[in-house]
Amino acid sequence: MKYLRIILMAAVVTFMGSVSAQENCEKRLQEYMKEFPESDLCDVYKFCFQDVFGPAHLNIDSAAAIKSIEGELAKAKTLGGPDYQYVGCEGNYVRVNLRLVKNGTLSVSKLAGYIARSSQTPVQMTVEEWHYRWDELEEVASKLKPRPGHFSLDSQSLNDLLERGGYAAHHSYAFNSTYNFRYRIVRKDLFEAEILPMLPKGKHK
Repeated sequence: MKYLRIILMAAVVTFMGSVSAQENCEKRLQEYMKEFPESDLCDVYKFCFQDVFGPAHLNIDSAAAIKSIEGELAKAKTLGGPDYQYVGCEGNYVRVNLRLVKNGTLSVSKLAGYIARSSQTPVQMTVEEWHYRWDELEEVASKLKPRPGHFSLDSQSLNDLLERGGYAAHHSYAFNSTYNFRYRIVRKDLFEAEILPMLPKGKHK
């Protein structure tokens, strides 16, 4: 199957196709591991996956997003992590910390609306194409310092997931228990136009 993916993508120009793009990707993933050194490989995968798919796999509307946010906030005693974080190598989407709702900076309904709009954005990549891209990204991740935890085990689990036609993965227990970074994904242009102006400068990733 891996050979077939290489054949399929041989004629496709991807973001990894140039030296400068690859170097930028290596830099972004290294910065991620410096910020979240307890991450497993599945957390690096999620960081990259969200850059391509955003919240589209959720296919969520505003009402469902409100219910989800309120449910998570009701359970969260403290919220860690940065106020926001651009994901992946290209930063097409942004993780918006639910702390911004809890402290009143952003209303639940507004964030829910941004999530719903972001989830309706068409994905420009098939699962098969994503599988090929992840193979490249995993090679980059294997050279990171610190190296993501559970590398071999997660590598096999993620490959099995993608071979079955799936693609969405969860954060590791280590990530959740160490950082308690609870967030929602919003498209970059919506974030920069409508959320970023409300935030204090200097609290971002």
